[in-house]
Amino acid sequence: MNLFSETGMSDTAGAQSVKSIDALRRGLDVMLAIQRSSAVTLQELHRQTGLSKATLLRILKTLQQAGWAERSEHDRRYVPTSATGQSGAAAAWRTRLSALAAPARATLQRVVPWPIDLGVRDGSAMLILDTDRPRNGLAVNYRALGFRPPMLLSSLGRCYLSFCPEDERREILSALARSPNDFDRSARRPENIRRMVAHARDLGYVARDPTSTSMDSPDRFGAISVPLRQGQRVVGCLSCAWLPAVKSEREIVSAHLGDLQQAAQSIERKLTQAGFGPPPASS
Repeated sequence: MNLFSETGMSDTAGAQSVKSIDALRRGLDVMLAIQRSSAVTLQELHRQTGLSKATLLRILKTLQQAGWAERSEHDRRYVPTSATGQSGAAAAWRTRLSALAAPARATLQRVVPWPIDLGVRDGSAMLILDTDRPRNGLAVNYRALGFRPPMLLSSLGRCYLSFCPEDERREILSALARSPNDFDRSARRPENIRRMVAHARDLGYVARDPTSTSMDSPDRFGAISVPLRQGQRVVGCLSCAWLPAVKSEREIVSAHLGDLQQAAQSIERKLTQAGFGPPPASS
């Protein structure tokens, strides 16, 4: 008993005398800043952390190599990966998709004065690969939008479900039906899902579920999405989000649905020309 107590006292004293690792602390500070912002530039990280850009670049390279962060080729922002520490084929696939889609997205953003997002499936949710801010200062609440928006509430997720193959849709809905989250409950109502799919395929786009926030919520926003397809597969979705207080869905569809669809077709052609394959099975 005395030996155990002495050993415990020795461990405690030793822990108190151990010095912290400053480099690790700086790295964790940077990772926390990326997670809080969802998408952040080198300049923004410099301002938030007070670290020099040279130090930040070394930390960011380490985080990328370890699979904790990715760099958007579209707007040079650093974003967290879909799963902590995830690297390899899934991360490389997403990075290449973002890079191939970047030119068409840049062209689209010059035409559409609202944020444009590129999302891919991430298990039973969607993952926004990167975000873009409109140049005219108008913006939606990106924390409300979420870096990993729910499949059945977001326009990105509803679009993916509506245009993906039937067997994949069943797989996703089966996982959602077991979810304890309230916003996944509609997965247990197959008739509602069938109506959503039929309506989406008739219109060629999908809107965000308008019931997910109250009419007077400051986080309320509208969004529509179109699919990015390769044959029968959906590799991702392209969305436009806006403030309903400024524009109605009908106005957005009239003004910009054609632009979204044209950009999606341009990206699809680029993917085909590049021989871009389907996502890894683990993604």
